[in-house]
Amino acid sequence: MSRRLFPGRLAVVLAAAALFVSGCYHYMPRHGKMDGSVHKPSRQVSKADRAGYTVAMVEKAQRLYDAKGREATVAYYNSPESIDGEWYVFIFDENEKLIALAANPDMLGEDLRGEVGVDFTGYRHGEEIAGATEEGKWVDYFFLNPVSGNQEYKHSWVVRHDGLIFGSGWYQVLPTLNLGVSKEKPAEYTVAFVDQAVRYFKAYGREEAIAYFSSSESVDGEWYVFIIDENDLIIAHPHPDIIGLDLKGDLGVDSTGNRFSDLMLSATEDGLWVEYLSASNPTKDGTEEQVKHAWMVRYGGVIIGSGWYE
Repeated sequence: MSRRLFPGRLAVVLAAAALFVSGCYHYMPRHGKMDGSVHKPSRQVSKADRAGYTVAMVEKAQRLYDAKGREATVAYYNSPESIDGEWYVFIFDENEKLIALAANPDMLGEDLRGEVGVDFTGYRHGEEIAGATEEGKWVDYFFLNPVSGNQEYKHSWVVRHDGLIFGSGWYQVLPTLNLGVSKEKPAEYTVAFVDQAVRYFKAYGREEAIAYFSSSESVDGEWYVFIIDENDLIIAHPHPDIIGLDLKGDLGVDSTGNRFSDLMLSATEDGLWVEYLSASNPTKDGTEEQVKHAWMVRYGGVIIGSGWYE
């Protein structure tokens, strides 16, 4: 859920929010007179547990809806007092129109599958949110953090309740994987892993992407990202000895003589699979060769890849 709002617009957005909810919308009840039990979380969760606190925020919104009805709930979650630091609730109606968003009221009325449902990397998270059920689901995307004023990675919990979609989320400067794909399906997980790496590259730029994917914190079990530049050199890899090596050299040939580098370097924006023998599984000791299935995608002049082993 993202309009291209950047730090310079934060003051305008907050000022507009205050003006909008104070007089330009509709009459809002005095929330201090609402039944206090409605606003107490059903379970005590610390903000240190950011995912748990997010789920509790959405549960509270559903309880308010059940106790006070739609009009009072929408009014409350369009008010500044409903914002709790980086946490706020957003609500979409039965027609997937945004009806509550205190952090950015100028988006009200927009369609979930329209511009509001596309982040600035081009990811269409609105379609994922629209698929929410009563069981709830996590959806990750970039969105403006009202506390920092920056576009950051947002982890939203969304639930469908009485035909409406209720959601809230927490932010992270550096993304962690919450792909909605099980590692029990390694090929699908690999494609999602690379897709998120491309989105990271789009959001933070080349220099930051190289630094992050060359760090150990970017490794997820046997999955890691490597980046190949325009000169066929490895410019990002969690193993520092590989950085700077030419893929057209010995690095691009496995122990069977398979020159897999030729296929890797033919990658396009549509992506392709490359198979070869590798002993670079981070979960192994570095001596055991395994078949590696690497998914490669070209973006912004570089090739971004990752893979799984069998």
